[in-house]
Amino acid sequence: METFEVVVEKDHIESLAKAKPINAISELIWNAYDADANEVRIEFEEGILTKLSLIRVIDNGTGIPYGDAARLFKSIGGSWKRMKRRTDQGRSIHGTKGQGRMKAFALGTTVSWISHCEGKRFTVVGSVDNLKQFHVSETITTPSRGCTVEITNIAKDFQIRSEHGFADLIRDIFALQLYEDNSFTLIYDGVDIDASEAIESVTPVTLSTQTEDGVEYSAKLEIVEWRKRVQRKLLLCLPGRFSFHEIAPGIQARGFYFTAYLTADHFGQLAEENREGLIELDPPSLTLIDAAKDAMRSHFREREAERSRVKIEEWQAAGIYPYSGAAANPIERNERQVFDVVALNLSDYSTEFESSPEKTQKLVFQLLKSTVETGPSVLPNLLSEVINLPPERQEEMANLLQKTTLSAIIEAAKEVTSRLDFIKALQILIYDPKSKRQLLERSQLHRIIARNCWLFGEQYNLVNDDEDLTSVLRAHLNLLGEDRSELSPEVNEKVLDTEGKNAIVDLMLSQRIPLPDDQKRQHLVVELKRPSQPVNENAMSQIKRYAQAVANDTRFKDNEVEWDFVAVSNSLSEGARLDANQRDRKPGLVAEYTGPNVRVWVKTWGQIVQEAEGRLTFYRRRLDYQANDEQALAYLRSVNADLLSPEVRKRISELGETQQAAE
Repeated sequence: METFEVVVEKDHIESLAKAKPINAISELIWNAYDADANEVRIEFEEGILTKLSLIRVIDNGTGIPYGDAARLFKSIGGSWKRMKRRTDQGRSIHGTKGQGRMKAFALGTTVSWISHCEGKRFTVVGSVDNLKQFHVSETITTPSRGCTVEITNIAKDFQIRSEHGFADLIRDIFALQLYEDNSFTLIYDGVDIDASEAIESVTPVTLSTQTEDGVEYSAKLEIVEWRKRVQRKLLLCLPGRFSFHEIAPGIQARGFYFTAYLTADHFGQLAEENREGLIELDPPSLTLIDAAKDAMRSHFREREAERSRVKIEEWQAAGIYPYSGAAANPIERNERQVFDVVALNLSDYSTEFESSPEKTQKLVFQLLKSTVETGPSVLPNLLSEVINLPPERQEEMANLLQKTTLSAIIEAAKEVTSRLDFIKALQILIYDPKSKRQLLERSQLHRIIARNCWLFGEQYNLVNDDEDLTSVLRAHLNLLGEDRSELSPEVNEKVLDTEGKNAIVDLMLSQRIPLPDDQKRQHLVVELKRPSQPVNENAMSQIKRYAQAVANDTRFKDNEVEWDFVAVSNSLSEGARLDANQRDRKPGLVAEYTGPNVRVWVKTWGQIVQEAEGRLTFYRRRLDYQANDEQALAYLRSVNADLLSPEVRKRISELGETQQAAE
């Protein structure tokens, strides 16, 4: 027996002997692969007191030549693999640093290499007790070839059996070798790892990046898609696809299970310099990783589009897809996109749906379509209560719906189009000769506008509706956070207009003005006149009396509050028109008072509608939507029919019939 010392520092050997179990076992398999082994078996034996007493890696490769044993084990870093890049069978060489065998000591305290090479059998034995010393036995004659590595005195009961999912980890690492090399077989703990049947496809992508200092780096990305569920990961590889580091892929790829392999010469250079452990702090490596993620995103977007197209064509051919023809407008296009996302996920997640009769699938799709059109926010309830997705799938679907902006786009688009329909309907009500005469200010127009205060600006909220000035004062103080019980008794006195009359305010709206302290408020008091009655001197006098009552009453005084009073109708009398167009004042401003800041305005419905339409113009153009009389009348009938008098409802029906006859 011969004994020899390893020519390297002890602490370096000990660092190698602290490798993770997956790295230790995969290194032994790589060594067998580099020795042109056609079959590698990993076996485990249980002990009397432990679940794991022996780990054995058996290969039928070329083995270790007896004459080279001492040289190979004496020096770490002087591997024969440095001298050539391919094996005799043409395989790419992986490990080139001669360090992999030392990682076996991470699993057990004693490691034996039993080599069958060139008709000779011998054993090399090392121990954790003295990692710098190895013993080589005498040779005996053997007809076999290959190498068996036996690890004993196992450090602990590692969770590395196939039942622990370790065979899947090994499959991921060696997937490409198993897929491309039919001569290579890997059996792990009795499981024949057959990646070729499990792999759907392998897509190679050439990458080229440049760092900020102008240096170019290249790499090869290989995306392996699996036919079965696997943990997604990105493996960084040395030249020859030798995996040395694993990270999360960091991309969304619904319904696809993949392993990506990123191979770069730069990674090999880092390994030569023993810096591969700092890969995620290396700028060139990070640029390559980012490029790989971008390439994966692009790849799976294309794959998703292709798969979605094929699946939807199948549904169309079966007659269960609920849409036909081209989308009529952007809203319908967005609705279809949301429907497609949910339907394709449902198809992926629910085996019950895929195996159900076509009539059932058609019914489910109709439910989904109706839910999307009604409001995508209720989709999770449908998925849980009707379609009966399992809880974990419901959570995944809910997360998906939260991440997509399509649902929000649909909700926003529906709101915009509803407002455009309302504006068109309002114009019909107030401008049609018959309906405007029959539209009474309080019982009808008032109620309709109260439900659509956004006409005066999205920033306003309704505070008072058809109440007197005393209620306005009460609402004003409440908005400011005042406790009325601590104020003087005068606060409970009624607020009257300047003629001593009780004043009923149609609408009071309020908003916070965006300022750093968020304290300033603006109140808007609206006096509505029926469309057939113009704003004249009497109407202006009325709204001024309301405004003066607030300006003169010390209970309303607050420097942080502004008041706007506005009278609105279809038209202005000549006197009102003159007052509304005074020099050095904004159009429509007829009076201003101080102490609080109070302004009085008169406006026509045409101005109010024009301002509201102006705020919606950008969205209308982007949606390519133009409200017409038919849509406006349908909107009125469905949303505000209860607010209309029988005469006005009759007029709406007449307008609808006239329009149908014209068509």
